[in-house]
Amino acid sequence: MAKINFTLKNITREITKAEKKLRAIRAKVAKSDQKKVDLELRGLAKCSKLVAYFCRPLVHYGQTFSAKPKKK
Repeated sequence: MAKINFTLKNITREITKAEKKLRAIRAKVAKSDQKKVDLELRGLAKCSKLVAYFCRPLVHYGQTFSAKPKKK
């Protein structure tokens, strides 16, 4: 039986994009809104840690297997 592997690269990429956008606008908003932005950033950090923990690459006999990078 074949094993099927999948990754969540697109989700992690979207999380990092959202973090960058929030960090960019944080200094431009009012102090009361900065607290909300900080909460959003903490939530995104927790999400990325969870995804990294539960969806890490498989390890067989001390080797890590991953997808080949796309050539441009």
